[in-house]
Amino acid sequence: MNTEELAIKAKGGDENAFCELIKINKEVLYKTAFYYTKNEHDSLEILDDTVYKAYKSIKKLKQEKYFNTWIMRILINSCITYINKRKRLIFFSKNIDITKKHESADNREGLLDLYKAIDTLEDKFKMIIILRYFNDLTVPQIADIMDYPIGTVKTYIHKALKQLRIELEV
Repeated sequence: MNTEELAIKAKGGDENAFCELIKINKEVLYKTAFYYTKNEHDSLEILDDTVYKAYKSIKKLKQEKYFNTWIMRILINSCITYINKRKRLIFFSKNIDITKKHESADNREGLLDLYKAIDTLEDKFKMIIILRYFNDLTVPQIADIMDYPIGTVKTYIHKALKQLRIELEV
């Protein structure tokens, strides 16, 4: 059964269909929340909040084929609320194993530098970079999720990459 069929059933009150939709999306949702918070506990809390909000408002989903975009938008709003509520800087946790054991020390150091550089970006740039390069979403998908015009997303990607290049050259 595809996402659209599951979303139709979920809107009709089928809890199993809703659970299946969450199972399909949980990894990308968790990764997005984690890239935003750099904290497992907070990421799981945001994910719980997102699932609760989606469950409560599933009947408001206008087009079932856009369930993935719709729930990602709920997650991003939850991340933004989290950031605004905490009003603190998010630092990359040094306790997180971000690489596989077989990767070289240079690669691990490079990834750590990249994550630190991403943390320096404005929130809107950070989220777009996470969605584009960590979640492999297309520019139109990001535009739908972020509710920005496609041209704005392209501009933000360009500006964010330029800032990352500058940050990583230092």
